[in-house]
Amino acid sequence: MTAARIIEALGSLLWPLLLAVVVLRVVPHLPGLIADLRQALRTRAFKVKIGGAELSVEEATEQLRRQVADLQTQMAAQLAERGPARAAAAAAPRQDRRRPTILWVDDRPERNALELAKLRDDGVEVLQARSTDEAMDVLALRRGVQAIVTNLGRTEGGEHRPHAGLTLMRQLREAGLEQPVLVYTWASRAERERNDARAAGAAAVTASPTELFAALQALLRPTDAPAAAEPTPPANNRLRRPARPG
Repeated sequence: MTAARIIEALGSLLWPLLLAVVVLRVVPHLPGLIADLRQALRTRAFKVKIGGAELSVEEATEQLRRQVADLQTQMAAQLAERGPARAAAAAAPRQDRRRPTILWVDDRPERNALELAKLRDDGVEVLQARSTDEAMDVLALRRGVQAIVTNLGRTEGGEHRPHAGLTLMRQLREAGLEQPVLVYTWASRAERERNDARAAGAAAVTASPTELFAALQALLRPTDAPAAAEPTPPANNRLRRPARPG
């Protein structure tokens, strides 16, 4: 028997042996693998990336559900507000201007991944801070921030501070900073603490992403209306030169 035939015979014997070894090693783990897959499907333990934040399918679904529900409730009001004036404004040529910039303060920005992604898609530069101190540092280093969005309660320095948003507004006023602050929080807190937030200086308090975007759009809208023309003097009025000093 030639060497080639010997190698071919050994190969034909090795393949079944290797397959048997693989089966013997993998089969005992199949129930566990199947169980892990079922658990992942049941808990939606997959990750998706939105606006730079990694979310589980459940978190992304909840944020999307919240926005869809809010859009449904706001659609009628939005359609009613559209009119000839808005159409004319949309048709008017836009003047060159700087990119609008806001600061978003939240210790868990992944909860607002869809909102942040939409603002950036709309051309808004979104700076982020996770605490009051970090927000004040950002404002000290970066000029041109036109508005601030903050939640009410967040974890700072390892401690949960339920009124961190109010503290931020107080420090802003003490520092002489006058950017409008929009409080974006849960619906229950928005209703319960609306008066306190307003008293602290909040320009708006809402749990609605649609209302938040509308408020930001109003605040970031450029105020570049042309200046009123000076009245033209009557034709029969001649300009007199001032008398020269004697």
